[in-house]
Amino acid sequence: MKKIFKNLLVVFAFAFVLVGVTGCGDKGLVGSWKHGSFIYTFNEDKTGDYSFGDAKMKFKYEDDGKKVKITYVGNTTGSTYEYKIDGKKLIIKDSFGKDVEYTKK
Repeated sequence: MKKIFKNLLVVFAFAFVLVGVTGCGDKGLVGSWKHGSFIYTFNEDKTGDYSFGDAKMKFKYEDDGKKVKITYVGNTTGSTYEYKIDGKKLIIKDSFGKDVEYTKK
């Protein structure tokens, strides 16, 4: 169960990053993105946090405008996700190949 939650966090983090970089202004992924109760916040200094209910996880990220790599604090390896931003929508390809859509807050 813990591994599933961790994988979901990584997937949603990537989705959040994608929305910010592709669309929504000059700041790319910077800002907060929401999908249901999942919220990814990307800061200008390449740090961020992922919130789900009362849980919150901090991460560092790298992005090139098409892919984002998210590494959660305490982990040595990160996960990379393809994404695109379409207006106020961040669309991230999750680890199962499915598009997950986040909305800019």
